[in-house]
Amino acid sequence: MLESILKTVPPMSVEDVMDKCDGIYLCVKDKNSTFLWCNENFARLTGQTKDDIIGKVDQRAEHVKYDQQVMASGKPVLNLHESITVPDGNGGMREVQIVTQKGLLRQPGTGEIIGITVCFALQDSADDWIAKLNLKQIDLGGYFAPVARADEGTLKFALPDRFNGDRRLYSTNYYLLKDPQVLQLHSLNQDEQWFYHAGNPIRLHCFTPDGRYLVTDVGADPSRGQALQAVAPHGSWFGGEILEGGYGLFGCSLAPGWQPADPARPTAQQLAQLKESFPGQADVIDRLTKRGL
Repeated sequence: MLESILKTVPPMSVEDVMDKCDGIYLCVKDKNSTFLWCNENFARLTGQTKDDIIGKVDQRAEHVKYDQQVMASGKPVLNLHESITVPDGNGGMREVQIVTQKGLLRQPGTGEIIGITVCFALQDSADDWIAKLNLKQIDLGGYFAPVARADEGTLKFALPDRFNGDRRLYSTNYYLLKDPQVLQLHSLNQDEQWFYHAGNPIRLHCFTPDGRYLVTDVGADPSRGQALQAVAPHGSWFGGEILEGGYGLFGCSLAPGWQPADPARPTAQQLAQLKESFPGQADVIDRLTKRGL
């Protein structure tokens, strides 16, 4: 099939086209994660030749794990956000974010799954998004930029007592977190709605005033238990950490609108009480109270 000649000018084989498709990285592996084929783009990205790769076993444990999961499920996966380590051109290595489609390679005639096809593209880096959206690093960890706020407001007397002044009806912002940073534990006067935009998922840990511990992974893949959006209830202590390395970009919306005086951090006494109330999550609480990098 790869040798089939297409009616291009000049004539090209299917393999020629797949080698030259702009910005697309392709490979095929058998059930044992041995590379059966890859395109030229894939080889160049990894700093190798096609001959270096074909016939060798993929040693990238995380990628192999997802391959095995897809083959075991019998269902292809679309828009999987992963990271891959590649040469940086200066003798070192760098981590880049990719969006992957994993399909199933089946035996002709029987339909038996005999391998996996992988197609991915590079996505913007955390630094790309920080520059594009003019994000600024914040003391709670991560990067923040306001986006919009209502042109109408609500007076203090119409709001619950926990608010210390008038508020806009709503406000929205961008928030980016990159590993190993964490979004540190804090509390807000209003519910905060979270929306996934790009990158890897964030795990939100929420400790509610009525004694519940809530965990939500906000990301792109509901089939892996991720939610495209979530809510951190007002009055809760909550924080977050990136799953699978790399970074995640999210939108956050608050109503009534956010003001700088709204976030509160737990005191030492409150942290001690929190650990006493949630002893099984003491390590989580410790992780979410370290300073952002």
